[in-house]
Amino acid sequence: MADLVDIVIPANGQTAAEALGLKVHRSVTTGARVRQITREEAEIAVECLRDWGISARIVENAHRERPALERGATPAAQ
Repeated sequence: MADLVDIVIPANGQTAAEALGLKVHRSVTTGARVRQITREEAEIAVECLRDWGISARIVENAHRERPALERGATPAAQ
């Protein structure tokens, strides 16, 4: 199985990422991200974005494998 990662980019980098053919997801809580791509593709994309002056970084997806309560979230009040 391929090692899947996310790329975190600033909001002003969305157009540049989309020009590379990446699908950007925007969220109030996580910001602009390219989700679930292979590490190799992510490394290439990050280098291209940096060449264009866009700061980008790769983040691991380990948090997706654990339930929210294990990550420190609190249950909703009832």
